[in-house]
Amino acid sequence: MKYLVLTLLFYSSSYAVDDNFIKDAKELTSELKMSLMKNLSDKMGKDGVAAAVPFCHANVKLIAKKAAKNKVELYEFGRTSHKLRNSNNSPQPWAHDYLKAFAGRKRGEIKKDYIVHKLENGKRVFMEPLYVEAKCLLCHGENVSSNVKDKIQELYPDDKAFGFKLDEFRGFIWIKEKT
Repeated sequence: MKYLVLTLLFYSSSYAVDDNFIKDAKELTSELKMSLMKNLSDKMGKDGVAAAVPFCHANVKLIAKKAAKNKVELYEFGRTSHKLRNSNNSPQPWAHDYLKAFAGRKRGEIKKDYIVHKLENGKRVFMEPLYVEAKCLLCHGENVSSNVKDKIQELYPDDKAFGFKLDEFRGFIWIKEKT
């Protein structure tokens, strides 16, 4: 009986820690996505899609850090994909299998809202799938305008992040406990 109580206490305390990490990761992921999309939408509305490409290139890290606020001290975060535009977003080894499993699939085909991956050092990574929205198609779709393609090619000569369809898996936003 004593062993059972200790076991239950251990598991319930570890779930409380997990719940805090997941809660923080969900909030941070939501903030990062909303902030980036708002800033990009504002720039597109004001100056057009072609002007949003260099804006995103120059400001995405700053926008993410502002959205993260005090969480920067606790977590590392980023985006990654199976089809990269920016090589700085190359997948970490822990993301490869997940990217392969999700690549080419649509929102309704993927039953997970998020994945928590445990690293060898015991730290965790929260990964939330990103899906192509209608606005994303302006830069990542099959029919990107020539002036936008030219601007993308100028900034990202090795771009592979095009040809996506609406609701297709685009990659992950990830939150990792700092080691």
